[in-house]
Amino acid sequence: MADTRQRHQHGVRKNLVEGIGGALTGAALVLFLRGLFQRRATLASASASVPSTTDRKTSGESA
Repeated sequence: MADTRQRHQHGVRKNLVEGIGGALTGAALVLFLRGLFQRRATLASASASVPSTTDRKTSGESA
């Protein structure tokens, strides 16, 4: 029985375009995830470094 399926032959140009598109998509994903994790780290450190207002004494209070 003869194989009647067509063989897919992609040109060099198509392979380059697909490779560049994959590289750009991967780079965008890395930048997105890095920004997401940096934002979480910034929010966590900002909330941890803010002292509570009940712990501070004003200069007019006596001990």
